[in-house]
Amino acid sequence: MLIAEQKRKENIAEYILYIWQLEDIIRGYNFDMSKIEEHIVKPYNQSLHVSNQIREWYTNMIEAMHAEGIDKQGHLLYIKSIIQDLSSLNISLLQDPSYAEYKIKFDAVVPAIHDLLQKSNGAIKNEIDACFSALYGFLMLRLQKKEISPDTIDAIKKITEFINALTSIYHKLETEQD
Repeated sequence: MLIAEQKRKENIAEYILYIWQLEDIIRGYNFDMSKIEEHIVKPYNQSLHVSNQIREWYTNMIEAMHAEGIDKQGHLLYIKSIIQDLSSLNISLLQDPSYAEYKIKFDAVVPAIHDLLQKSNGAIKNEIDACFSALYGFLMLRLQKKEISPDTIDAIKKITEFINALTSIYHKLETEQD
């Protein structure tokens, strides 16, 4: 099973962050499939069948990114759709009194979310998008080995707890529908 498929099935939050990272990697390789082949597909050291699946997956992703005009920045529409689904679920859960513990986790991240929304100048569309943007930004800072302030680390911990609660409910509801 491809990593993306596994992440999609097991943890939608990890899946979103993984796809965002792959979008950036593809951009970093200038959409050059020969570079992706050399640096990503070959190192998997898989059978021909699995290597072909991986190659096809990257090719499809490149085609989708070109078709959607996100060569320089932005995210694939189907990922935006998942984030919108999570946002809608968040709104529903906040209105449901049986999810009081969930609301407590949300309330804990509201200041950080509103700070991110304000700083984005309208680029971030909703509270859930803000959370994923923060998590991805944190991931990038860690990969670049940059210093991260204690306040940022504290905010990320709260955002992670909140997103874990949201995605846990999301997966539970998704399983019930199957």
